[in-house]
Amino acid sequence: MVDLIAEVTRIQAPAALPDKDGDSFSMPGLIATGDGRSITTSREMERLIEAVAQELKRGDPSISQRHTDKEWNWLVRGTFGPALMLIDLDDDAAENTQLLLTSIRSQIDVAASAQDREYAFGCTLFGTFEVAPFSIGPVTFEPRANWLTRKQSEREISGTTARRVQKSWKGTKLRERKQRYDAMQERDVLDAVGKCPYVCSVRTTGLASEAGRLKAQTASHLAMAAVALRWATPSGALAGFRLLTDPGIRHQRSLVFVPGVRMLAGAHLVGMPHGPSISPKDWLTELEARKDDFAVIGQAIEYFLSVSGFTARPKVMNVLVQALLWFYEACREEVDLMAVVKFTATLDALANGGKSGGIRRLVNARLGIPDDKAIRKDGPTLKAAVDEIYSDGRSRTIHGTNDKLGKDWSSTRRLAEQFARLCLIASVDWAVRNPSLDDPSALQK
Repeated sequence: MVDLIAEVTRIQAPAALPDKDGDSFSMPGLIATGDGRSITTSREMERLIEAVAQELKRGDPSISQRHTDKEWNWLVRGTFGPALMLIDLDDDAAENTQLLLTSIRSQIDVAASAQDREYAFGCTLFGTFEVAPFSIGPVTFEPRANWLTRKQSEREISGTTARRVQKSWKGTKLRERKQRYDAMQERDVLDAVGKCPYVCSVRTTGLASEAGRLKAQTASHLAMAAVALRWATPSGALAGFRLLTDPGIRHQRSLVFVPGVRMLAGAHLVGMPHGPSISPKDWLTELEARKDDFAVIGQAIEYFLSVSGFTARPKVMNVLVQALLWFYEACREEVDLMAVVKFTATLDALANGGKSGGIRRLVNARLGIPDDKAIRKDGPTLKAAVDEIYSDGRSRTIHGTNDKLGKDWSSTRRLAEQFARLCLIASVDWAVRNPSLDDPSALQK
């Protein structure tokens, strides 16, 4: 801060030149002072301001939970404009430094005060579009008509905008509106929901805008993975569960040239327009039957979104979040071997980092399969199966010693997915039945 004040003093001199950047001169930056004026900055000032931002962050670990680095640096930078207007450069440097810090911290406290936000993303979900709204912790899935009605009742979307959006969703071409706030809001709603039949909403508290958006998207994916667990092949269900912000359905096209044969064309579809179909009644029955499981997963998602990380069982919640995140990423993975690595990471997280031995103990305890028992008729033993997915698939690939990269890993992928799914379901069930335990290693007992 002392160096910063000295730099501010230096660039006030009439003879001060822009910073030299190689063979050219860099343009100075500007920071608003809050009264319609601006302060010119040099590159050294910008460097020192960022250093102050990083030092403030080191003193408060929750900042990394609430802000992205870019957001935090920009927030701190903005406080320097009003703060520098409070000091006299001829006064004592130590007093000026203290005055600056007091002003900066005061502005940050106001700007970073806990704010409730709700992020909404258009999404696909079931092939049935009449499923009633439901929530998994802070994540809510609603048919878009229900979502629009709710936002109108909460007075966050005007009645006129709601009526026009409904008409647009029905295919009616809208007459142009005057360029006012409602017109911009209408356009934003239509862009954010698009043609998606559902809306996924995520509630956050105390998170800055960009950090909140990124965490809300991840929370949505965790909730989608939780829903997909109810199907025998979750990756197949997740192929049709997508936020509008996710990569869309696409054809991977290729040309094949074989000597003496006409050119051939190939295409592979990635993604599905929606997930599996289920009747509203059947899904309601599933929600009721698994309400305790969904409640625990909801608590884990709340833990992930929490600024403080405070929860009744932080260690168990941390394990469940990481396992569910690895599981989601594995289901989305297009390369079979990489999917094996990620499904195995799911198991390793649930096994508290216990490697292959921990995974076997997890399966022993949660699924009741001993090491020497075949996992299916005429199939490998549990020990051999875990060695295949953990040692051959995960470890050797991560360490760069896998000499079977070119083999077909699709069967191993299916095996890893089933183990990961069953162990995730059983581990969540264990958390339901042991609400007072916060020892992830107990999952192996």
